[in-house]
Amino acid sequence: MKLRLLLLSALIASLTAGCTWVKLSPQGEEARVLRPDQVSSCKPLGTTTVQVAATVLGIPRPRRDVEHDLQALARNTVQKNGGDTIVPEGQPVNGSQTFAMYRCINP
Repeated sequence: MKLRLLLLSALIASLTAGCTWVKLSPQGEEARVLRPDQVSSCKPLGTTTVQVAATVLGIPRPRRDVEHDLQALARNTVQKNGGDTIVPEGQPVNGSQTFAMYRCINP
């Protein structure tokens, strides 16, 4: 029984490693991720909080994959709100992260 559980856990971990599930929209591909000191001349558009699965069947997803998916969601969202740039506000927590949205090109 323990061996079966161990093998199942290893299989799930290997299947989720390197898996990103959020695809950038064509508009999202144009959005940029910048630091706060790089948006001083941009027009602020508010914030967006996005969320993705941080675990799969109780097994934590790799941090890199969670961050990639969060940024992809935020980049897709900023374009829908008339912006072109996002700035992370803090670190991801339990698969959730807030981003400031800006219009930097033709503000």
